[in-house]
Amino acid sequence: MHCPKCGHEQEDTARCAGCGIYFEKFQRQQKLAARVHTYTSDEADEPRFGLGALTITALLAAASVYFLMHRAASLPAATALAGPVAAAAPPAPQSPGESAPLREATRQGQLAALAPARNPIEAARNATVLIKTSWGLGTGFIVDEECHVITNRHVVDTNGSRVANKIVEDPEVRARMAAAEQQLQDAIYREQQQLRAIENQPGMNTERLQLQAHIETMQEEVSDLPGHVSQTISNQVDNAARSGFTATLVDGTAYQALHAQTSDRLDLAMFQLPADHCPHVTIGRSVGLAVGARLYTIGNPVGLAYTVTSGIFSGERRDGAQRLLQTDAPINPGNSGGPLLMESGAVIGVNTMVMRGAQGIGFAIPIEAALEEFPALRPAP
Repeated sequence: MHCPKCGHEQEDTARCAGCGIYFEKFQRQQKLAARVHTYTSDEADEPRFGLGALTITALLAAASVYFLMHRAASLPAATALAGPVAAAAPPAPQSPGESAPLREATRQGQLAALAPARNPIEAARNATVLIKTSWGLGTGFIVDEECHVITNRHVVDTNGSRVANKIVEDPEVRARMAAAEQQLQDAIYREQQQLRAIENQPGMNTERLQLQAHIETMQEEVSDLPGHVSQTISNQVDNAARSGFTATLVDGTAYQALHAQTSDRLDLAMFQLPADHCPHVTIGRSVGLAVGARLYTIGNPVGLAYTVTSGIFSGERRDGAQRLLQTDAPINPGNSGGPLLMESGAVIGVNTMVMRGAQGIGFAIPIEAALEEFPALRPAP
């Protein structure tokens, strides 16, 4: 016969003369190992000893970032427009040389030719940009010939801790974490059962040690899953922040490695494209709007770039000291940071949030607040 371990050929059927194993004991160990492997491989996405703790944290963190950054910011219906607004702080200065064009044409400081606009809304669309970060999509719009762009802070925020806190506080993300925690608890129970099944079996020391180590890792993970997810998200955002984000115009002209100034007080950010003579929106006034006035939004909802939607002005609301414009014009995931426009094409607000649990209730920050927040946007005296 041939030894099943080393292949040595001999007549003795009890013990191998080559490697010294006892055939019956070796076959018993192989059957036990096969049972463990079969049990732990029931789910295709699990490694040998069940769902890995670090794996589930990384997957949950990545899914949470993608989920939150692809939806508009939201306010819970029960607490909508309530609570204090944080004190103002000056925005961080933009470092020189942080932005770099993607195309050679932009190195000459001239935008590619845009198709002539046939109405004011098309003209505003030509001044709207698609913003793509490592963790999602958003919108911005050019406000002057110097190519300054306004968007939401949460679209381009590179503060890992702030992004992580926002994500893990979202009710839908917390529901995902609860489901993931249950998965870990189930995996711990299964592996404890496996450990008991082999604890008295000879020759299974390696398998026992691997199971014990994996169980301890999962127990540590499940003890503070929100904390582990928050730290993973924070690290992801901090690492991605070094490469910046990309802004693309409706004609396909793209700029990469951009960085933004952000407001600590409002959900606003501003950056500048490395170009000259940009198409830009007309600045309007958000004060004194008639309820029922027709309004338009331009954005990139769920990746449908430069989509135009319309609705009406529903009134003004307050979130502490902050004035907000309410509209039923659709504000979908990817619309965040886009312009809220009058029929004349004049921008009156920055689309920023929807009310969670309701339909047709969206909010925009008045354009005057954005101009006041960033000194570079104020007209020269």
